[in-house]
Amino acid sequence: MWWHTAGVLSAMRTGRRPNPVSPMVDPVRRAFAADEVMLASCDAEMLVYRRGDATYNPSRGFFLAGGPVGLALTAAFFGGQAYLNNKRRKAAEADAVERWRHLADARLTVSTHGIYIGTGEGIMPVAFRDVQEVLLTGTGEVVMAAANSAGSARWKLRAQWAELILVLWSAQYMPEHPQVVGRTWLPQDWFLHAAAHGYEV
Repeated sequence: MWWHTAGVLSAMRTGRRPNPVSPMVDPVRRAFAADEVMLASCDAEMLVYRRGDATYNPSRGFFLAGGPVGLALTAAFFGGQAYLNNKRRKAAEADAVERWRHLADARLTVSTHGIYIGTGEGIMPVAFRDVQEVLLTGTGEVVMAAANSAGSARWKLRAQWAELILVLWSAQYMPEHPQVVGRTWLPQDWFLHAAAHGYEV
């Protein structure tokens, strides 16, 4: 994957048209340019930074029985109810915290001009020219922000070709991107591996 991504970056920097890098590219119609090349497709997870539902509905049931066995059952009922209410309250508190949350399983196609995020709702094309930020947050994980009709949207994609998104956008719109210039988008041992195979690094 990194070999292919590095090859695309080299092609972009030298003005050559990159070739597809994925063994199978989904049949997505070009939306951005006549010379657009679909490079790769893969499964992806789309996440958004937000709070969860955070709804806490305590159980207020009532149970009362007489006699020694009935009193024991009543105590067990209220003990169980308190335990479940405590569990629900903690879940609601955790849900109230903002964090990256799963939005959709998707199919990602990366092209020379943008990305296409396919979900059950349809395909959302995002042109690199509309992207304001791309940041690699881990292997196969990229945070993006892009302009849209409501102003701006931010999401995280977990996908095999996340690094490809970074280098394509950077090559066209931010060549000084610190993760590309500093080569931090590549694993540390990749340079040793490449040099061992005779590649200039």
